[in-house]
Amino acid sequence: MSDSVEAGVQDPIAGAAPGGAGGVQQAAYQVEHAVHRAQSGVSEVRDVIRAQPITAALVVFALGYFFGRLRTLITSRH
Repeated sequence: MSDSVEAGVQDPIAGAAPGGAGGVQQAAYQVEHAVHRAQSGVSEVRDVIRAQPITAALVVFALGYFFGRLRTLITSRH
């Protein structure tokens, strides 16, 4: 391959590399931010459960009942 053809192929690749690296860095930052928010949410839920254990148990029971009824409705239609 001639030098001019090699240079013509390498120019777009070299130009796209910083943009791709920036995109990967931005995605890594967004993932890190999402993990931090999830950890904060989990700690808030733990605090609520510790402060109001009976209320938390009733909420979990109600959600279980609701999803059980929903599943029964969905499976009975088939």
